[in-house]
Amino acid sequence: MSSRLPPVRVARAATSARTAMQGLTRRMVPPQVGVLELVSGLIGANTAYALARLGVADELAAGPRTGADVAAGLGTHPDATHRLMRAAAGLGLLRQDGDTFALTPLGQTMRSDVDGSMRAVVLMIGDPRYQSVWGRLPEAITTGTAQAEAVHGMSMWELLDRERDYADIFHEAMSRLTALDWPTVAAAYDFAPFRRIVDVGGGQGQLLALMLGAAPQADGVLLEQHALLPVAERRLREAGVLDRCRLEAGSFFDRVPDDGDLYVLRRVVHDLDDDRALALRSTVRDHAPADATLLLMEGVVAPGSGPDFTKSLDLDMLLFVGGRERTEQEYAALLERAGFRMTRVVPTISTISLVEARPAA
Repeated sequence: MSSRLPPVRVARAATSARTAMQGLTRRMVPPQVGVLELVSGLIGANTAYALARLGVADELAAGPRTGADVAAGLGTHPDATHRLMRAAAGLGLLRQDGDTFALTPLGQTMRSDVDGSMRAVVLMIGDPRYQSVWGRLPEAITTGTAQAEAVHGMSMWELLDRERDYADIFHEAMSRLTALDWPTVAAAYDFAPFRRIVDVGGGQGQLLALMLGAAPQADGVLLEQHALLPVAERRLREAGVLDRCRLEAGSFFDRVPDDGDLYVLRRVVHDLDDDRALALRSTVRDHAPADATLLLMEGVVAPGSGPDFTKSLDLDMLLFVGGRERTEQEYAALLERAGFRMTRVVPTISTISLVEARPAA
């Protein structure tokens, strides 16, 4: 366990304490006020999006400035810029002192040029192409079907194929979230014993590079769409592991490499309904060696009524791709149908868990 990260039980206790405080705060105001504060989260999200989209945090990187100074650098309206920054200060993104504003630690993550930047994630979530689909949540609940096509005239995957600007934001956000989860994953799971790690649907190679860094004796295989392989090749080269990698273009519904001893799927299965998830895992079962390990990096829906980001992400999966998040019992049942035996579920202190399985005898 990394010394920088608390044990899972400690992190969960801290989360429970924070949740209890939030619940107490809600109970201290009339229910109507609580509901107003809840739905006003939309305003906060859009304020953060405007801050990221316009590059306000980058303008403040050198130190405190007035709204007029920032507006001059960005070419925006001075008064409107001041008002945006004042609202952002109320959210804790900026700190206001008279007419000047400075970045808080939260606001520093909105810069484009820092390690740990969350700017791409904010740009993805705040983009009108994302927000407009969430506007059809009632229709998704009524029909039980994804709504991206009703909004955009095409599936979410087709939208990413056709609108490269949004695809670039999306894939950068996914890489950023992979990096965000990685310390908690590395603290909870030992990749060193494996000799060939296959990242199925591995995007731009971020996760494979990290896993190979944690398993210096291993080589890796990245299976992904052809369009993403050039970026993946560059990232793997920058990470110094390209000479240990093989890149393969293809669909994981058709086949996966047959020479791995660890097959990793990160946030892939939640994109799929049960039938397609079963088809994917069956493909892995048909091609993987009999002694291979399957590792799913996914959110696992917690029991009870407490706050759980995975429960909210479940609605996101329904809306955009018709997928779903699953409980531990649902993962076990789905794996069994695909010819696997779930061996354990390893929690982390982030929103991701590690569902490990092996081919059934």
